[in-house]
Amino acid sequence: MLGRIIRLLTLPFRVVGRFVKRGAGDAKAAGRTAANAGGSIIASAAGADILEEEYREEPPSGVETFLFKQLPRPRLTEKAASELSLEQAAGYASDARAFYRYGFPIFARGDFFYEEVEQEYLNAALGFDRNSIDRRFLEVTTLFRRTLNNNTRRMLLIWTPALYLLVFGAGVLLLQSGAGAALPDSAAQIGGAPAAIFAAAALVGVFLAFLVYSWPYKVVQQRNLMNLDNYITSKFARINNNFQVAKRRALNVERDKRMAQREELKDEAGSWTLAYHWFAMRLFLCELALRNKFYQVRRNTTLYWAGGLFLTSIAIAGLAALLFVKGASLQTLGFFAGASLVYLALIGAVMRGATGMMFRVVESNEWSRFHIVDLDATIRDHVGEDKLQIVTFRDRNRME
Repeated sequence: MLGRIIRLLTLPFRVVGRFVKRGAGDAKAAGRTAANAGGSIIASAAGADILEEEYREEPPSGVETFLFKQLPRPRLTEKAASELSLEQAAGYASDARAFYRYGFPIFARGDFFYEEVEQEYLNAALGFDRNSIDRRFLEVTTLFRRTLNNNTRRMLLIWTPALYLLVFGAGVLLLQSGAGAALPDSAAQIGGAPAAIFAAAALVGVFLAFLVYSWPYKVVQQRNLMNLDNYITSKFARINNNFQVAKRRALNVERDKRMAQREELKDEAGSWTLAYHWFAMRLFLCELALRNKFYQVRRNTTLYWAGGLFLTSIAIAGLAALLFVKGASLQTLGFFAGASLVYLALIGAVMRGATGMMFRVVESNEWSRFHIVDLDATIRDHVGEDKLQIVTFRDRNRME
């Protein structure tokens, strides 16, 4: 029932959004030409140069994107398993050696936030400065973190207190202008003009805040989270596929080799073995990077929620002081305080849902995560098979 009411209330906005989207589709070809000639204005304005091509192909559309920033789905640059060659395996083996030999500093820099220290280690481990294949992943996840935080900050720290000031400020002006005299006599039985005006202000304010939260903010945030989730799912799936291919080739590399090719055999076996080790470690490190980003999003959302309530409380105190200076009665101040507290409580309950939005949209159970690639079983089978072949060959020579 509530969903139907929301759909009816947002119908005019959605109709306008469809017209805007249709107009954007008609101008898509012209937009691409202009972007190719002079650069992507949208991407530059959003600070999303790493998604410039995605912005050119599918620019954000809809009325909601004018209020909150929406990011397109990032293009996947991870190599497919069918493209995995020995030369690429040697490159991944080199990355693995760089990671295993990296001596991270025991005494970290004195940052106030530990996640910055952890991110510095993850950047070094994943080869950010070496322009590795995971550099784009780190840049994309950082961009999404900043965008999600910026949208939430705009919703909770700007829209929430601004809507309060708008509706309750209008109520104070109406009360000061004597507009309450036009109310019917029945209103006097429930507190008169102050009670009616401030009650209406609380209802209108909560409705507007709920509308902004449920339509532009929530829709844009869910799209951003779904685009990020799809990108992560695809990237992790490809890394897992590459892990499986490298593992099979490492286990079977000796089948088409002879004793005269022992140096070549040793190099290939080492490359494929280090490659599948590195694919597994990349999953682990990328998961740590995501954990770092999601922690920051959740923490900042909680802080923005508390900050929005604090700023709204300051606005309440400011308007109450204005009423007091204007000579408002204690009854009027009481109605104002009661309506303001109702607004604050309802807004706090509604906006609290922003914290859990990430858990409801991001489906981490669908990712090919590190703990399901069975690296331990792979190492056990690999070493066990090699030892078995050594013992079999030794016993066969003894029998001969």
